[in-house]
Amino acid sequence: MNHEIEVKLKYEDKNAIVTKLHELGAKSEEKYRLDDIYFSQEHTDMSNAHDLIRIRTKRDKSELTFKGKCETDDKIWKRVELSTGVDDADSLLKIFKYLKFHEISKNKSIRELWKLGNVEVMFVDFIEPHSLKFIEIEGPSKEKVQKVIDKFGDLVTEVGEESFKKFDETRKG
Repeated sequence: MNHEIEVKLKYEDKNAIVTKLHELGAKSEEKYRLDDIYFSQEHTDMSNAHDLIRIRTKRDKSELTFKGKCETDDKIWKRVELSTGVDDADSLLKIFKYLKFHEISKNKSIRELWKLGNVEVMFVDFIEPHSLKFIEIEGPSKEKVQKVIDKFGDLVTEVGEESFKKFDETRKG
C-alpha cells in the first residue's frame, strides 16, 4: 500500500532555508505550477477532510489521486495516497459532478522541489484562491522526515490547520 508521510512547515527566510539545503547537499530539481481540484462525497470543506479525490494538472498532464484518512503523529502526517494518470481531466470532472461529489477546494500553486537523498523538500507557494507559503517535507518514513526537520532547527515552525481555513473562507465567499 502506498503511503504519504509528510509535514508542512512555515518559514520566514527562504534564503536561509536554501542555504541550509545547499549545506546538506540537497539538489534543486525543478520549479513548476500545479492546478488542483479536490472532491469529497462526505465533506464540504478541507478541514480534517479524509477520503479525498484530487485531480492535479501539471503542464499538460493530469493525474487522479485518492487521499485516505490522516493519521497524525505529532506534526507528521501519514495517509494512504494512490495516484494514476488521467487522459481526459475534463471528462473526469463531469463524472464527479454526475456522481454528486462535492468540489471542496480548487487551487493553483508554484512548487520548487529539492531532493535530499530520498526525502523531498518542496517550497509551496499558493497563488489561488489565497496566498500561502510553506515547506512540505515528504519521505519514506517518519524518522527520515523528522531528521530533516531537526536539521532546519528554528528556521521552521509547524503549519497549523488555521493556515488552511482561508482557503475554505475564500471559496465560500
